[in-house]
Amino acid sequence: MKAFLSHSSLDKEFVREVASKLGRLNCIFDERSFNSGEEFKAAIEQHLENSSVFVFFATKNSLESFWCQFEIEEAFYLKLKAKLDTAVVYIIDQGVNLAKIPSWLRKALIKTESSPALISRDIKHHLEASADKFQRPIFLGRSKEREVLEECLNPIDGSERNNVVSIFGLPGVGRRSLIKSSIKDLYSLSKCVEIELESGDNANTLCAKLADIIEPYSCQNELKDLVESILSLDEDAAIQRSIRNISNIISSGELPIIIDEGGAALDNGCLNDYLNKIVKGINKEGDAYLVFVLNRRISFDNEVKVECISVEQLSDKATAQLLHQLAKRVNLHIDHKQINELTDYIHGYPPAANFLIKQASIYSIDALMSDKRKLTQFSQKRFISHIQDHNLKEADKSVLRVLSIYSPLSLSALLCLYDDSKETAHDRIYEMIDCSLIRVQDGQLYTIADPIKGSVNAVFGYPITGELEKIVVPLSSYISEAEDARKLELSRVLFRLGFALNDSTIESKGISLQSDYIKLLQDAYYQRRYKEAVSLGFEAVERCPDNSTARNFLIKSLIQEEKWDAAQKQIDDLYPIDEYRNIYFLQGFLERKRGNIKDAITAFLESEKHKRKGFALQREFAHCYLMIGDFDLASTAIEKALRLQPDNSQVIDMAAKIAIKNRNEDKARKYIERLALLDSQEHFNVRLSAFNLAFGYIDLALEAARDAVKYGGDTFFSGRVQLIKALTKKKKLDDADTEMSALNADFPRTKNDVRLSLQSSILLEKGDPQKVLKLLEHFSDKNSKQYKGVKKACLEQLVANISIDYDKRKGFSRELVALEEIERFDINDVGS
Repeated sequence: MKAFLSHSSLDKEFVREVASKLGRLNCIFDERSFNSGEEFKAAIEQHLENSSVFVFFATKNSLESFWCQFEIEEAFYLKLKAKLDTAVVYIIDQGVNLAKIPSWLRKALIKTESSPALISRDIKHHLEASADKFQRPIFLGRSKEREVLEECLNPIDGSERNNVVSIFGLPGVGRRSLIKSSIKDLYSLSKCVEIELESGDNANTLCAKLADIIEPYSCQNELKDLVESILSLDEDAAIQRSIRNISNIISSGELPIIIDEGGAALDNGCLNDYLNKIVKGINKEGDAYLVFVLNRRISFDNEVKVECISVEQLSDKATAQLLHQLAKRVNLHIDHKQINELTDYIHGYPPAANFLIKQASIYSIDALMSDKRKLTQFSQKRFISHIQDHNLKEADKSVLRVLSIYSPLSLSALLCLYDDSKETAHDRIYEMIDCSLIRVQDGQLYTIADPIKGSVNAVFGYPITGELEKIVVPLSSYISEAEDARKLELSRVLFRLGFALNDSTIESKGISLQSDYIKLLQDAYYQRRYKEAVSLGFEAVERCPDNSTARNFLIKSLIQEEKWDAAQKQIDDLYPIDEYRNIYFLQGFLERKRGNIKDAITAFLESEKHKRKGFALQREFAHCYLMIGDFDLASTAIEKALRLQPDNSQVIDMAAKIAIKNRNEDKARKYIERLALLDSQEHFNVRLSAFNLAFGYIDLALEAARDAVKYGGDTFFSGRVQLIKALTKKKKLDDADTEMSALNADFPRTKNDVRLSLQSSILLEKGDPQKVLKLLEHFSDKNSKQYKGVKKACLEQLVANISIDYDKRKGFSRELVALEEIERFDINDVGS
């Protein structure tokens, strides 16, 4: 995706400045000399073939240039063949006679500009639109929503127009597309600019993000000072400055769109107070506009009325039209009957339609029609694994891993992840753009595509230190040298990179907002770096004491680290700032983790009573009922969770556990096979090993356990636990002992009772219940099912050993009677 800069050599100094601001990889600006005219012609033809945007700098010189005329002719033929997306003419000489510009170019976009900076920014906009060609949503079936939006902006009943509107609906259903399709017609603006509001953001951080878009600054240090001064403002001053900046963004021809990423709406559906104040200010302005893109309707209890427009799933007719247009885009023939049949599988959800066409373009429409199971299994992760199987190289996966956590990035940073030439690496990046995996922002920044954001880590894992080290220097250089606005996002990425690499120098070059600490906390938690998450959690809570997201992740991290008292204190402190349904859910999670299963169920029931819904709650119910042996209730709960989230790896993992406990091998195998598509290699292999162990395939269980450790590494506690289980079942007790000693050494303060249960199982296999009896004294929770199961197995061996004094055996027998109701100890239950 490049711009071909057609110009006279006499205008080269001006065009060279434009090319410099665009960057070599975004444009073709050839200053080389050629030995012959034929060689020059061949170079022009080749470069035009590799371009998506043709830019003609119109001057008296260029209109009289033989080579410019040749380039214009070649561009015309490429345009006729649909191999060239856009043509733009910039008049940089006031004496140009428009009649001399070829007729086909006079129909192109013609602008009179004298600023290289403005021209380069405009070309970047065209490059972005060109790069978005195969990702741009085809917008159909939204006439009703368009009418509602038009009525909001131009009321026919004489009421005041709505300067602020909210578009709400499911992610991916077309909320932003509705606005983008309406910008020119309804707002008379040229494009939109998106501002993400994250958890932890406030009036000052929003003001900083808006300032980055519209306020001038010349270098990184000036941006740092600008942000620091904004963060020191009182809230009212920050709000007033935000209103002015929104008005200035509108004046520049752009529509500001606030995307809710956890920082705009409260749990009760109301906007944050400072946003209501901004809405009031915008409504007072004559020509200022603002759009919110939310996941839910703004509550009627909100302080300020905001007109809300719902974007729902497409009708069957619109879905059929969408399928037809998508198929046409990739030259795929689907007849009317096939489209009607396939519409039933889309359920009006545009991402599913895109997925269907992707499947059909590779497997063929006939293969898809004969086996529609692929469509019923639509999921983001399946789409990624499908792309992985067919197109991606290792370096491509590195790019996606890095972008999944650190977006946006400059092209120069991404190219450093490749060992190939820059040209080859550049082609790989644009291949992923064409595959809808990467998106381009502002013509020069690169980010992970929204539909796959949550899927990349499950399939490819998280970025490793070596990958992050490669991108730091080019990103830092880009931030220092780039003259364009909107460097704040990149500077925040640089700060988080410095933090991840424990490099204070890099940190200091970046810029941090409150929401960055919450993002770092969430990333650490999802990557299971719980100790680090605890440290980050306390810092995030200190910076954002009233932010429930920060405290929620801190509580979950403390629970994972088995810091029960600290977690309970944080839960108690959560009451003034969060909903009861969430607090009871966390209380249940704490009780379940520390083995108080009945208390956990009580807390989860309270959470449900206070209107908590969703798959996570049902999965927790299933887990608890499984642990107390109520398989019927466990099965009922997991079925509810599966209906809500049929492609969630944690839900399917729990479903597999329940099927294994129910001794339903076929059902368990079905869930294990689905996990292969949806979960990471290390976690999938843990569950595969557990499945094989439960059904007697000991060798396969051991093989899968070794794979789990191989993929998860020494820090993967669950994998190493599973390996010890498999070695014990295989009766490789010396190897099990060795692994057990290493586990105790590496995790001396982690899951005490799990480690003691494992050690006990090895000793029981060796026939040494006396040592197990001593280990039982060190269990933390002597009421747990795990403790009682180990004790029962130990007592059974002691009672059966006639070499032990009879009176002692009588005492063991009395203790054993008290444990009569306890299930027989099974090593598979360790750690459940």
